Amino acid sequence: MLNLRYHVVSLVAVFLALGVGVIMGATVIDRVTVDQLRNRLDGVEAADRKTRSDNDRLSAQIATWNKFADQGRTELLSDQLQNVPVLLVGVNGIDRKSVSDLRSQLATAGANVEGTLWLTDKLNLNSQGDATALAASIAIPDATPDIARAAALSKLAEALDRGSDPTGIIAALHQGGFLDYEAPPVPASTSSSTPTFGLDTIPVRGTRAVIISGAGARLDDETMTMPFVTQLALNDTPVIAAEAGRDTPGGRDVFVGVILRHPETASRISTVDNLESFIGQAAAVLALRDIGKQPPNHYGVGPGAQRLLPETPSTP
Repeated sequence: MLNLRYHVVSLVAVFLALGVGVIMGATVIDRVTVDQLRNRLDGVEAADRKTRSDNDRLSAQIATWNKFADQGRTELLSDQLQNVPVLLVGVNGIDRKSVSDLRSQLATAGANVEGTLWLTDKLNLNSQGDATALAASIAIPDATPDIARAAALSKLAEALDRGSDPTGIIAALHQGGFLDYEAPPVPASTSSSTPTFGLDTIPVRGTRAVIISGAGARLDDETMTMPFVTQLALNDTPVIAAEAGRDTPGGRDVFVGVILRHPETASRISTVDNLESFIGQAAAVLALRDIGKQPPNHYGVGPGAQRLLPETPSTP
C-alpha cells in the first residue's frame, strides 16, 4: 500500500534526477562553448601572427626602397638638369614635405632651383573686398572675384611663359597676400657663377616650372588651378604638373586626374601623381629634363599613369 513517505521519496528522486541532468548538461554545454572559444582564440592569434609577419615583411621592403633612394639618387639624377633653372608653384594646403623632397632631388640633378611660389587661399576671393584688392594689385579695373582671379593667374602664366616679370606681377601678388614665396636653400658652397634668386628676380629666362596641387589644396583645382595650367599648356610653356597622393578614396589623382580629363592639357604637359615617393620625385626631375624632347607622358601609380619613369633618351 502506497503511503506519504513513498510519495516524498519518489518526488525527491525525480528532482534529484532533474538536478543531476541539468548539471551534467550544463557541464557538457560549457565544455563545448569553451572549446569553441578556444578555437576562435587560436584563430585570432594565428591571424595576428600572420599580420605581424606581413607587417615585418612590408617594413623590410620599405627599408629596402628607402636604402635604394639614398644610394641611387645620385647615380640616377646627377647632372640630369645641370644649370637648368626650375621654379616650383604650389597650392597652399598640399603636402609640403613632398615639395621639399622634390627640391632636394632637383639640387641633386644640378638644377638652379629658383624657389617655390605658393598660391594662397586668399585667391578664393570670398568677398568683393578681396576681389577689389586683387584688382588693385594687378592694376586692372575693379572686377568680380572670378574675373579678377582669372586676370591675376593669366598674368602669372604670362610671366612664367616669358621667363621674366617686367610688370612685377609676382611681387604685387606677394605684397597683396595672394602669393607666398619660399626662397631656395642657401647652397653649401657658392662661387661667383652660382646664381642667386629672390622675389624680384624670378622667373629667369629658360625657366622650367612644376605646378603642384592635389589633396588638401585650398583652391579648387577644376575652377581655379586648371585655367592657370591650361594657359601654360596652350602657350607651350616648359612645365609639368604633379601631386602627392595616398592610396585611399579621394587621396590620389585629384589634380592630375583633372588634367588628364582635358585633351588640351593631357596632350601637352607631362604629369606625376606620386610625388610623395622618391620614384615620383625622380619621375618629375626626368620629365623636366625631357621637356621638348618627346611627347608628354603621365607617370605614377594612378589610373591614368603610363609608366613609373621616363624612358632613357635615345642617343642621336
